[in-house]
Amino acid sequence: MPALHVLTRAREISIPADVRRRFGIVPGTELVWEEKGGVLVVRPKRYSLDELRAVCAARPVRALSLREIRRARDGAVVAKHGGR
Repeated sequence: MPALHVLTRAREISIPADVRRRFGIVPGTELVWEEKGGVLVVRPKRYSLDELRAVCAARPVRALSLREIRRARDGAVVAKHGGR
């Protein structure tokens, strides 16, 4: 469902909680802004397999659950960007 949001004087936009939860957006998540056919599209950055391997490299050698991989990815994003 479309929602109206206003750009603040500080040039910031709030992302609704349901959208953050649905797309796994946490503090520090990088967002990609693209134009597609005259429409502005905003999406979370997708990580390459090499980037995910680097995030998981410090872990002991064992199979990781998807939840563990996502938690490691989110922690790396927050560490890299300081929770911005």
